[in-house]
Amino acid sequence: MKNKEVDFIARRYKKGRFSADEGWHRLGIAPVSIWRKYRVAAAVAATVILSATATILYREYHLNNVPQQTVPATTVSPLAEVKVIDFENAPLPEVVKKIESVYGVKVESVPASPEGYVLSLHYEGTPTDLISVINDIFGTEMTVTEK
Repeated sequence: MKNKEVDFIARRYKKGRFSADEGWHRLGIAPVSIWRKYRVAAAVAATVILSATATILYREYHLNNVPQQTVPATTVSPLAEVKVIDFENAPLPEVVKKIESVYGVKVESVPASPEGYVLSLHYEGTPTDLISVINDIFGTEMTVTEK
């Protein structure tokens, strides 16, 4: 069993006839010079050194010369806090207790017989808006105040 490719190469091979550089040149690929490798390495090294120097200079001169500024602490009113709260078939007294504990507020003007009201709701927002939504659902007139 003969291999046609091996026969072809064996018949046409002549020592010294083929040059690797000439083959790359025929393919349109120029060989890479050794100096090009060194230029790339030198550029990378210079970039690393310049970056390190810039970091050191920035830390030394920028951070020490910036005056420290203090920002006064502000307290957020419980009526403006946005939180997530969920109710699933919860009676109104339980809803009121959970709103008061989660938001830290006081719910006033709760109906005289709140047991008849049951609520299922997922809500994200302020306690004032939540009570407004509950008032719209049940037709009540509850209000929220800070504790």
